[in-house]
Amino acid sequence: MKHLVYLLEPVDERALKELPTERFEVIPAGDHPADFTAVRAIVVRGKEQVDRALIDRCPGLKVIVRNGVGVNNIDVDYATQRGVQVLNVPGLNAATVAEHTLGLMLLLVRGMYRLVNEVKAGNWDYRLEYAAPELRGLTLGIVGKGDIGQRVAAGAGALGMSVRHSSRQPGDRAQGYRELPELLAECDVVSLHLPLTDGTRGMIGADALRQMKAGSYLINTARGELVDGPALLAALQSGHLAGYASDLMVSGDAATVRQLVAHPNVLITPHAASLTELTFYELSERGLRHVAEFLDGKPIGEEYRVNRI
Repeated sequence: MKHLVYLLEPVDERALKELPTERFEVIPAGDHPADFTAVRAIVVRGKEQVDRALIDRCPGLKVIVRNGVGVNNIDVDYATQRGVQVLNVPGLNAATVAEHTLGLMLLLVRGMYRLVNEVKAGNWDYRLEYAAPELRGLTLGIVGKGDIGQRVAAGAGALGMSVRHSSRQPGDRAQGYRELPELLAECDVVSLHLPLTDGTRGMIGADALRQMKAGSYLINTARGELVDGPALLAALQSGHLAGYASDLMVSGDAATVRQLVAHPNVLITPHAASLTELTFYELSERGLRHVAEFLDGKPIGEEYRVNRI
């Protein structure tokens, strides 16, 4: 009997073709199983929710795989209660997210998006009005010194930036370490690279934004909920914060979100940092390999296990 694999979101077609068809049947994204009780695996990315209701609807569910790192869209506690293994795919998107972070930094701080828009509007003479800081000589603060944060730090150093970091892990307090308030006050650019937890949700709120250096920039390619949307809007409107760039939708009520998205000093991309062709394939391939190996009874490395079953 084939294992039924339910895709809540699309995966790379090349990776899908590598899943043995003699042992696995796949329900593609957008379709629904005729019999939810037959589902043995659910594969999800970062948008769709694997909540208690869906887990209950699939009583034969054995494994949930997140093709990425963060599992905020999965009810891990309930999956654990039900004896369902949750697996993720850490590390594979570090390079592309770091690239995206540096790209956003260049676009925002150098005002490069304005240059492009003015030329497209026929205003070649905008070059006579252009003035912007260089990254060279600025100080970058990395909040969260994981794989992505370290790659961003290396890239920023190559561009001539001084780098500081703040980490919640005592072992990361090496050269350049600053407590968060000191880092915020010292750095020209602050880049967030933390998971979303009860302790980090809304950590960049009104107090933290006031602590930031006047005229500084904030970059967020981690989780949108790390930043308080209304406080962010107020800091931008007052001019205390020079700009904000993110790969995630901002938090806040609908009116706040609209104003932030439309703000001339805000750049937001649609959670696409990991969607390069290479990384999308690698995430899809590793996630589907997790499904096959787990359901075939093969060992899964502890680094991929989100919960203990």
